[in-house]
Amino acid sequence: MLLALAILLQGPPKPLISVHSGRLGQIAVTPPRLSGTVIIDGSLDEPQWQSAAVLTGFSQLTPVDGVAATDSTEILAWYSATALYIGVRAMDSAGAVHATLATRDAIATDDNVQIYLSTFNDGRQALFFAVNPFGVQADGALNENGAVQCNGPFCATTSRQQPDLSQDFVWDSKGRITPTGYEVEIRIPFRSIRFQSGKVQSWGINVVRVVQRSGQEQSWTRVRQGASSFLSQSGRLDSLAGLEAGHVLDVVPTLTMSVDGSPSAPGQPFAYTRGNPQVGGDLRYGLTPNLTLHATAHPDFSQVESDVTQFSFDPRQSVFYPEKRPFFLDGSEQFNAPGNLIYTRRIEQPVFADKLTGKIGDNQVGVLTAVDDRAASGYGDNPLFAMLRGTHDLGPGSSIGMLWTEQHDGSETNRVVEADGRLVLGKINSFTFNGALAYDDTSGHGDTAPLWGVGYRRDGQHFKASYTVSGIAPDFVTRSGFITQPGVGNIVLDQGYTWLWQHHTIEALTADAAFKGDYHYTDLVHGGPMLNKKLYLNLSARF
Repeated sequence: MLLALAILLQGPPKPLISVHSGRLGQIAVTPPRLSGTVIIDGSLDEPQWQSAAVLTGFSQLTPVDGVAATDSTEILAWYSATALYIGVRAMDSAGAVHATLATRDAIATDDNVQIYLSTFNDGRQALFFAVNPFGVQADGALNENGAVQCNGPFCATTSRQQPDLSQDFVWDSKGRITPTGYEVEIRIPFRSIRFQSGKVQSWGINVVRVVQRSGQEQSWTRVRQGASSFLSQSGRLDSLAGLEAGHVLDVVPTLTMSVDGSPSAPGQPFAYTRGNPQVGGDLRYGLTPNLTLHATAHPDFSQVESDVTQFSFDPRQSVFYPEKRPFFLDGSEQFNAPGNLIYTRRIEQPVFADKLTGKIGDNQVGVLTAVDDRAASGYGDNPLFAMLRGTHDLGPGSSIGMLWTEQHDGSETNRVVEADGRLVLGKINSFTFNGALAYDDTSGHGDTAPLWGVGYRRDGQHFKASYTVSGIAPDFVTRSGFITQPGVGNIVLDQGYTWLWQHHTIEALTADAAFKGDYHYTDLVHGGPMLNKKLYLNLSARF
């Protein structure tokens, strides 16, 4: 009797909470599957959050990796039949949180939390979702292929590969600043992303918190900078069962028409000429959770963001403009290839285009065909495009790939075939290669020319190095890709050393020496003299 009375006085039992510390290596998480309605308002007050799995125990990633994070962070995770829910509790002192009402994908200078979700659990690709304290979103995809964003000669000491933010997913987030830091609620619908087709599956996950006041990046798993793959050091969401993405079908019809007007004579009213209405639209269909078919006819790109004006300081080099049109951005990570051999801006205004993107087992695939407008032709015909990109995973960070593109315009034909790969050895050493042949037939005369490159990279914690040799033959022509300048060759020898100190005024000191040699392509192949020799020396400190 006394025992029953004590139980009644205690009230209903509290839900069991699963806590996973990244510093203790508890990185295999089984989030609970729950039901009920959650309002995404930035307040983690619904009962589902009380039962969520908790990811905590963050470590520094930069500037000094492996040490305990100076800020406390809790990530809450659970899922329903139709969506993954992520909650963020980021503790910080009052007034120290840096947040703005930024535009989408422009939160890099704010405090933010980044979620890397590897829905195929392959250690090589991940969906990227990031939020600042107000819930402003940034999103995209990371497809690790050994490339790093580097605008100068010091690529050896450049940090890990960054995600491509071109894609925009459909998901919900809302955040608020609290007296103890900030909180954010996130809902990622399964119908908005691609994932495996198994009934029960595991996803890779890692969470990175950026703290602006200290300049630190803090990671849930104990990620080491001295590694060729960031994603292979992720944790896991295990036993995800009964995920219902449904058959996603998006249909967006469009009707466009143009009206031109001009005065028939000075001082006279405008005379208008109306064009014929043009019917078109987009169709996007999820064949399976991991394969998507997308088609478009006479798409309306009038609302696409304008290109930023660029200045060419070297008239020998072409100016690159990034893709911004929604049809071509969807699944664009499946068309990543060395040397920008797939550049969808070559398709100016498609009359019709379709593409299939996704992943089957260890194979990623992207297929795109398009019929372009006659205004883009030199013969008054409709230029035809076909692009195929496929890669096969060989393990975390390692892959082999191929590419085929073809373009026809009147009597002209252009065809490119390519093979490439990346092999990671010993976790910090990676070797890359790529080779392509282009066949270009203009007025019955065809030329075949090569493009190639080989590289080695060492991503040690202290000593880093990057050595590459590449060349483009003068007659190499691609009408489906982007080549900055043909007929050149380059040798880059870059190495650097970083000293790291904990709890010191200077946290990191890096010395880097880089040599770059430029060649005419024939001189590089036949051992001729260098065209330009450049030596760069750099010493940088982080306080």
